[in-house]
Amino acid sequence: MNKIITCLLFFIHIPLVWSDVANVNGEIIEERFLEFIVEEVEKQGREINQDMRNNIVERLIDLKVINQAAKKSGLLDDPKILTRAQLSTQELIYTLFLQDYIIKNPVNDKDVEDEYTKFKKTFKDKEYLASHILLKTKNEAEDALKKLSEDADFAMLAKSKSIDHETKDNGGSLGWFRKNDMVVPIFNQVIKMSKGEVTKTPIQTKFGWHLIKLIDIKNANPPSFEEVKEELKTGLQKTKLKKYLDDLRAQAKIKIN
Repeated sequence: MNKIITCLLFFIHIPLVWSDVANVNGEIIEERFLEFIVEEVEKQGREINQDMRNNIVERLIDLKVINQAAKKSGLLDDPKILTRAQLSTQELIYTLFLQDYIIKNPVNDKDVEDEYTKFKKTFKDKEYLASHILLKTKNEAEDALKKLSEDADFAMLAKSKSIDHETKDNGGSLGWFRKNDMVVPIFNQVIKMSKGEVTKTPIQTKFGWHLIKLIDIKNANPPSFEEVKEELKTGLQKTKLKKYLDDLRAQAKIKIN
């Protein structure tokens, strides 16, 4: 926010007549700068009282004083400083212009609904039903794995050995889960397994060492429209902006040296 205000204060000139709010060494600070900041703050839901307006004026005076001192010191003659200022201004205009484009060319509800229809047709996520035995150390996990290789019952071993008190009484059942529901090391292992298979080696997570048994796999139902509406809308906005930028580039005469 402060960067945007600073850029606008010193790089954008609006040819309108405004009242002056201050005069610093003969240079005026026009009321438009004060009103711009007030409007930006009010957009955030904050009310501006007179004390706050006075504080904004004081800040504008500070900016003007520093700007004058920078000019006097020769800082603004430094090519690197000028380059940085110009790039900042271009980045600001880039952002504001594309924001304005989206406002004037919004993604409508029909677009999002159509995108959701496509999303459902291509949705191929799986759900996994698995159980685990959680041990404190790798040696304990390897001992339990040896017992399983000797035909020990997974569920009974979970009840007697697992330190996960939330699952041990259910034979270590983790229930049905998708990618975002499970810690990464376990999920990455499960997707490589077949139904009925037990992990060949213990898996380490921040909770300890796990032995995993994959019970079943099924196709997952896609999330509801409301769950993914904003994500789909954002994706469509990005696509629209990219196409617009690509079109502008296609129309421009560009030569890269």
